[in-house]
Amino acid sequence: MATFCQVTRPSTTNDGLYAAGLQFGDQRVMAILGALVGFCFLIAGFTNRQLVERVSALLGSVYTCRQATYDLRRLRRKGLITKIARSRRYQLTGLGRRVAVLFTKTYGRVLAPGLSALDACLPEDVAARCEVGTTWRSFERALDEFIQVQLAAP
Repeated sequence: MATFCQVTRPSTTNDGLYAAGLQFGDQRVMAILGALVGFCFLIAGFTNRQLVERVSALLGSVYTCRQATYDLRRLRRKGLITKIARSRRYQLTGLGRRVAVLFTKTYGRVLAPGLSALDACLPEDVAARCEVGTTWRSFERALDEFIQVQLAAP
Protein backbone atom coordinates (compact mmCIF):
# COMPACT_ATOMS: atom_id res chain seq x y z
CA MET A 1 0.00 0.00 0.00
CA ALA A 2 2.93 2.33 0.66
CA THR A 3 4.06 2.10 -2.96
CA PHE A 4 0.54 2.83 -4.21
CA CYS A 5 0.39 5.96 -2.05
CA GLN A 6 3.93 6.98 -3.02
CA VAL A 7 3.04 6.85 -6.71
CA THR A 8 -0.53 8.18 -6.71
CA ARG A 9 -0.26 11.02 -4.20
CA PRO A 10 1.69 14.27 -4.49
CA SER A 11 4.96 14.14 -2.60
CA THR A 12 8.37 15.73 -2.27
CA THR A 13 11.64 14.19 -3.45
CA ASN A 14 14.71 13.87 -1.22
CA ASP A 15 15.95 17.10 -2.88
CA GLY A 16 12.79 18.91 -1.78
CA LEU A 17 11.28 19.02 -5.29
CA TYR A 18 7.54 18.65 -5.76
CA ALA A 19 6.43 15.37 -7.37
CA ALA A 20 2.86 15.42 -8.67
CA GLY A 21 0.85 12.26 -8.10
CA LEU A 22 0.03 9.82 -10.90
CA GLN A 23 -3.71 9.23 -10.45
CA PHE A 24 -4.61 5.56 -10.86
CA GLY A 25 -7.40 5.25 -13.43
CA ASP A 26 -6.75 8.65 -15.04
CA GLN A 27 -6.86 8.13 -18.80
CA ARG A 28 -3.59 9.94 -19.49
CA VAL A 29 -1.72 8.26 -16.62
CA MET A 30 -2.92 4.82 -17.68
CA ALA A 31 -1.83 5.52 -21.27
CA ILE A 32 1.60 6.65 -20.03
CA LEU A 33 1.99 3.52 -17.91
CA GLY A 34 0.81 1.39 -20.83
CA ALA A 35 3.46 3.00 -23.01
CA LEU A 36 6.10 2.35 -20.35
CA VAL A 37 5.23 -1.35 -20.34
CA GLY A 38 6.19 -1.39 -24.01
CA PHE A 39 9.57 0.13 -23.11
CA CYS A 40 10.40 -2.42 -20.38
CA PHE A 41 13.05 -4.29 -22.32
CA LEU A 42 14.62 -1.53 -24.39
CA ILE A 43 18.31 -1.62 -23.59
CA ALA A 44 18.96 1.82 -25.09
CA GLY A 45 15.96 3.33 -23.29
CA PHE A 46 13.30 5.55 -24.86
CA THR A 47 12.95 9.18 -25.88
CA ASN A 48 10.37 11.89 -25.37
CA ARG A 49 9.31 11.43 -29.01
CA GLN A 50 8.78 7.68 -28.56
CA LEU A 51 6.66 8.35 -25.48
CA VAL A 52 4.59 10.90 -27.42
CA GLU A 53 3.97 8.41 -30.24
CA ARG A 54 2.91 5.58 -27.92
CA VAL A 55 0.75 7.68 -25.62
CA SER A 56 -0.97 9.42 -28.56
CA ALA A 57 -1.83 6.02 -30.03
CA LEU A 58 -3.15 4.72 -26.69
CA LEU A 59 -5.17 7.86 -26.00
CA GLY A 60 -6.44 8.15 -29.54
CA SER A 61 -5.90 11.90 -29.28
CA VAL A 62 -3.17 14.51 -29.39
CA TYR A 63 -0.44 14.19 -26.77
CA THR A 64 2.25 16.83 -27.13
CA CYS A 65 6.00 16.87 -26.48
CA ARG A 66 5.34 19.49 -23.80
CA GLN A 67 2.93 17.15 -22.01
CA ALA A 68 5.47 14.33 -22.33
CA THR A 69 8.20 16.53 -20.82
CA TYR A 70 5.97 17.26 -17.82
CA ASP A 71 5.08 13.58 -17.46
CA LEU A 72 8.71 12.47 -17.76
CA ARG A 73 9.55 14.87 -14.92
CA ARG A 74 6.75 13.36 -12.80
CA LEU A 75 7.93 9.83 -13.58
CA ARG A 76 11.54 10.71 -12.68
CA ARG A 77 10.57 12.36 -9.42
CA LYS A 78 8.44 9.35 -8.50
CA GLY A 79 11.42 7.06 -9.17
CA LEU A 80 9.75 5.19 -12.02
CA ILE A 81 12.33 6.17 -14.66
CA THR A 82 15.88 7.45 -14.74
CA LYS A 83 17.60 9.61 -17.32
CA ILE A 84 20.48 7.92 -19.10
CA ALA A 85 23.59 10.05 -18.57
CA ARG A 86 24.74 12.27 -21.46
CA SER A 87 21.70 11.43 -23.58
CA ARG A 88 18.09 12.36 -24.13
CA ARG A 89 16.90 8.87 -23.28
CA TYR A 90 15.15 7.41 -20.28
CA GLN A 91 14.99 3.94 -18.79
CA LEU A 92 12.51 2.27 -16.46
CA THR A 93 13.64 1.49 -12.94
CA GLY A 94 12.71 -1.76 -11.22
CA LEU A 95 9.99 0.13 -9.37
CA GLY A 96 8.79 1.68 -12.63
CA ARG A 97 8.52 -1.72 -14.29
CA ARG A 98 6.56 -3.18 -11.36
CA VAL A 99 4.20 -0.20 -11.09
CA ALA A 100 3.56 0.06 -14.85
CA VAL A 101 2.78 -3.63 -15.23
CA LEU A 102 0.68 -3.94 -12.06
CA PHE A 103 -1.32 -0.74 -12.62
CA THR A 104 -2.08 -1.46 -16.28
CA LYS A 105 -3.01 -5.09 -15.67
CA THR A 106 -5.18 -4.24 -12.66
CA TYR A 107 -6.97 -1.50 -14.57
CA GLY A 108 -7.39 -3.48 -17.79
CA ARG A 109 -8.32 -6.85 -16.29
CA VAL A 110 -10.16 -5.96 -13.08
CA LEU A 111 -11.32 -2.37 -12.72
CA ALA A 112 -12.54 -1.52 -16.24
CA PRO A 113 -14.39 -4.83 -16.82
CA GLY A 114 -15.78 -4.78 -13.28
CA LEU A 115 -17.14 -1.28 -13.58
CA SER A 116 -18.57 -2.11 -16.99
CA ALA A 117 -20.42 -5.09 -15.51
CA LEU A 118 -21.92 -2.84 -12.83
CA ASP A 119 -23.04 -0.15 -15.29
CA ALA A 120 -26.73 0.57 -14.75
CA CYS A 121 -27.12 1.43 -18.45
CA LEU A 122 -25.99 -2.06 -19.47
CA PRO A 123 -28.90 -3.99 -21.00
CA GLU A 124 -30.30 -6.79 -18.77
CA ASP A 125 -29.44 -9.53 -21.28
CA VAL A 126 -25.80 -8.42 -21.39
CA ALA A 127 -25.57 -7.97 -17.60
CA ALA A 128 -27.05 -11.46 -17.14
CA ARG A 129 -23.91 -12.94 -18.75
CA CYS A 130 -21.79 -11.72 -15.84
CA GLU A 131 -22.26 -13.10 -12.34
CA VAL A 132 -20.98 -9.88 -10.76
CA GLY A 133 -23.48 -7.81 -12.76
CA THR A 134 -26.38 -10.14 -11.90
CA THR A 135 -25.48 -10.21 -8.21
CA TRP A 136 -25.03 -6.44 -8.07
CA ARG A 137 -28.41 -5.78 -9.68
CA SER A 138 -30.08 -8.19 -7.23
CA PHE A 139 -28.40 -6.38 -4.35
CA GLU A 140 -29.56 -2.98 -5.67
CA ARG A 141 -33.16 -4.22 -6.05
CA ALA A 142 -33.14 -5.66 -2.52
CA LEU A 143 -31.67 -2.43 -1.12
CA ASP A 144 -34.25 -0.29 -2.96
CA GLU A 145 -37.07 -2.49 -1.62
CA PHE A 146 -35.67 -2.26 1.92
CA ILE A 147 -35.45 1.54 1.71
CA GLN A 148 -39.03 1.79 0.40
CA VAL A 149 -40.29 -0.37 3.28
CA GLN A 150 -38.40 1.75 5.80
CA LEU A 151 -39.75 4.99 4.34
CA ALA A 152 -43.32 3.65 4.31
CA ALA A 153 -43.16 2.47 7.95
CA PRO A 154 -44.72 4.86 10.49
